[in-house]
Amino acid sequence: MIGVALASALLVLMERRGVTELRLLLLPGFCAGLTTFSAVTAQSLQPSDGGWLFLAHNLIFSLMIIVIVLPLARKVIPTRS
Repeated sequence: MIGVALASALLVLMERRGVTELRLLLLPGFCAGLTTFSAVTAQSLQPSDGGWLFLAHNLIFSLMIIVIVLPLARKVIPTRS
């Protein structure tokens, strides 16, 4: 969940500062590694560890974080002048 929040804030920061070169490194590289999507996929495929319910909770909470962090980051991070 921290990786999703960080990716949302970094997206706004890079959008506001005009830094598009780092987008490919930070978002899919660092933030995806932080969210460990492969671990989520592996855990959701094993019914003893939560299965589909775990995957649904993860997706719902990730979307909720995006809905909260994007507007907040847009208010806090100023536009480059």
